[in-house]
Amino acid sequence: MSLVEIWPLLGIKVRTPAVELFVSDPDTLEALARLAAAGGVYDPQNQYLPRTPVGGWEDVASPEAERRFLRYFWAGLADWRPERWNLMLAVKVGGDIVGVQEIGAQHFAVTRTVSTGSWIGRRYQGAGYGKGAREAVLHLAFDGLRAERADTAAWVTNYASLGVSRAMGYRGNGTTTRAAEDRRVEQVNLTLSRSDWRGSTGDYVIAGLTSDASEMLGIPPTGAP
Repeated sequence: MSLVEIWPLLGIKVRTPAVELFVSDPDTLEALARLAAAGGVYDPQNQYLPRTPVGGWEDVASPEAERRFLRYFWAGLADWRPERWNLMLAVKVGGDIVGVQEIGAQHFAVTRTVSTGSWIGRRYQGAGYGKGAREAVLHLAFDGLRAERADTAAWVTNYASLGVSRAMGYRGNGTTTRAAEDRRVEQVNLTLSRSDWRGSTGDYVIAGLTSDASEMLGIPPTGAP
């Protein structure tokens, strides 16, 4: 058996006119680790965004930054179970690896709810890649996994992320008080229902959602209530 036959999640891909999402192979994983360490996620000139480490690697030097990113990636695979999972997808634009788009769920067979998060390398920010990645992962959620709801969150001062969410039809779902850099920061929670998902006018392709992959994701069989 091939590795993708043993671990079918490795074959999941989403292609849209804007971006491609896929599970990292070794070469892509190295590129992502270097991207994560090279410039981080946060612009140091933006005083309004708290620098809470995304995966524990944001504020350490190379090569420890790369190592922490890799541990974060591998930990998600090692802890995988249908009742609780987090799928990290590389974001590719043209020939460039520009960031990460994650999608996760707990007890998806019951809740039909996913949560998403992402980061784009600093040198690629401002080009719309984050919006393209979000749109692609929502196609995976609603059209591939048949989710009924997608949740996300952002700092109250992360206007770019909040703008993307609201443009896609997310609705506010309260706030949560977090601690970041030894201060209180408000996190804005947002939710998008299947009925509010607008889709897109461009073509997209979801690949790799085999029956074995669906079982690992806890996707209910077709026709299940």
